[in-house]
Amino acid sequence: MSRVSRAFRLSGRLIKFLFTLLIAFVCGMVFWRLCSSATPKEMERLVPNDALYEAYEAEGESLYVFRQEQRSITSGTKNYGYFSVEHAAFVPSADQVQIALRYNNSTIRALCEDYGLEQTPSREDELFDITLVLAFDLTPEDETDNATNDPESVRFVRCHADSISSMEKNLYNYRKVVFDLSTCGVDLADVLEDGSLLAVYCDVYYAEDVDYEAYAYGTLCLYDYKSENLTVKVDKATWEALKTYGED
Repeated sequence: MSRVSRAFRLSGRLIKFLFTLLIAFVCGMVFWRLCSSATPKEMERLVPNDALYEAYEAEGESLYVFRQEQRSITSGTKNYGYFSVEHAAFVPSADQVQIALRYNNSTIRALCEDYGLEQTPSREDELFDITLVLAFDLTPEDETDNATNDPESVRFVRCHADSISSMEKNLYNYRKVVFDLSTCGVDLADVLEDGSLLAVYCDVYYAEDVDYEAYAYGTLCLYDYKSENLTVKVDKATWEALKTYGED
């Protein structure tokens, strides 16, 4: 065998090895990205509190929890990809909504640019004001005005969080937010039954620039009256947490 053909064989093996190594690296990066972007189970589970426990005590593991398929990430020109709702749960008998809001570290950098901040805030800081806005139909006999902001046709109610817990994982920051709607005068079971609830939105404002009369920094729809309600399967850990909550 000549030295030239041997060199070609060695070069071919080297190229094949490097190509295989590149594929393995790309697959590894994709796998890492998928694992790092998965929402922590703690953020998906329901957070026990008095209202939820009372509903659980009355209904047991037949407690009805639902969600809807809505656009889960902000897609506006000015806030594309800033925020996403990774998990939303409506619990009518507890008069409660729970969500897991996620934002990337790049959202914090974008916040600095948008507001001209001199220093980048810590990811552990509570940078955002998170509220729910519920829209109610005041003219049920006329559906043509349901998409308007006319105060004679649609009434809006803003609800503030009952509790917020946080978690940081790799590139992502999570906020688990619990809303007890009774605090804003809403009975979720009643408005679902009578059909007056048109929509539920999650509004996110920069905590240092909260003006509820202005557009939010990010808004996501969680519910609209034309979409299908999908039953949420509650995991064993949540049932156990509710049982333990009642024993405390």
